[in-house]
Amino acid sequence: MAFNQRPVMAGAVADMAPIDIKLELLSFGVRLTPSLLANYGRPYLQKRRAYGNPDPVALRTASIPQELYLGGGALVCAVNVRLDSPWTLDYADGQFFLRCAGRQGTAAVGFPLHPRYYDQRADDGFSVAELATLYGGAALGIFVYGDCALVTAGKACHYCSIEPNRSKSSGFQSVIAPDDVYRAIVTALALDDGSITQVMLNGGNFPDLDRNFAFYLRIAQAARRAVDASGKALPIHLIAFPPRNRALLRELAGLGVEVAFNTEVYDPQLFARYCPGKHADGGQRLLFDAIEESASVLGAGRVYSIFVGGLEPLPSLRAGLAHVARLGGTPVINVFHADPETPLAQFPVAAPAAIHQMGWALQETYQQFGISQPFYDNCGRNSLDSEAHRRLFQRAP
Repeated sequence: MAFNQRPVMAGAVADMAPIDIKLELLSFGVRLTPSLLANYGRPYLQKRRAYGNPDPVALRTASIPQELYLGGGALVCAVNVRLDSPWTLDYADGQFFLRCAGRQGTAAVGFPLHPRYYDQRADDGFSVAELATLYGGAALGIFVYGDCALVTAGKACHYCSIEPNRSKSSGFQSVIAPDDVYRAIVTALALDDGSITQVMLNGGNFPDLDRNFAFYLRIAQAARRAVDASGKALPIHLIAFPPRNRALLRELAGLGVEVAFNTEVYDPQLFARYCPGKHADGGQRLLFDAIEESASVLGAGRVYSIFVGGLEPLPSLRAGLAHVARLGGTPVINVFHADPETPLAQFPVAAPAAIHQMGWALQETYQQFGISQPFYDNCGRNSLDSEAHRRLFQRAP
């Protein structure tokens, strides 16, 4: 969709609050100037695509930012490249900055730094960079299975770009064993400069849901041992699809991790349309039962569920947020981005005002249910949960 179909408001960029700039960047994406492309690189973090790709295919091998900091680091935002965006990320006179068509002035931005552990390769060839990525400048992310049974079955989620991205060279291992997860985390935390504030584990689904969940439990156990060995107190977030055998959920007890079972879309018909594989593999009942059971095992504030914001009407999204909260989970919103080579590549991304409404609804849900901890603690580049937790949506839409 061309940006002139969703005109931005007039005013100076410098007068905009960081949260309002983030909402527009999540809606419109950003263009990269030749000067930016020529000057971006170390010491800053370069984009790596562990699972999906939100950018034009021609930029897959370019050195570009993965995310940027707004407001002097107050907020983190994804760099999703859109060639028709009114927003431009530029470089001049030693500075990186944003400008916007129709607005005066610029906004300075920063970037996460390239971590030392990316460059480490052991004598036996072991490389942290082939297993892990720094997500949002603060989460050590490990995508442990770079394929998905839903893709193989032809029933992938329509916004998922695992297959078109991983079918090309990604630089990541396809399947990561628990021992390698342990080693990667220990190495990364030993070399970390203090940037890592959480560990995030996820990946595609294996065909058998019970064996799938058992595998992810072993991954989580390895991660827990690694974090404990480092002497650091970091939360571990496991994002997985639920098992059919609910007894497996009780194995989360005492594991020392937090878990996310993602709702994706709350409207049942839209869920079936956009998530056909998950609809066939137990559907929403399996997800909601898992959220409720896991909340009873782990306790309040340790079970999460991510919604893809922008795929359903706001009343339906609001109802979904409240439903997850009543089950004992913490709802999270990741704003939809239209990835190339997916069924929703041409689907319109929500306008800034609509994204603001999503954030306001999430913020109200957190206040109503006394939710005190976001999933992405200031590292959710496409997410609104940290901002809602900090009550940055200050006016009713």
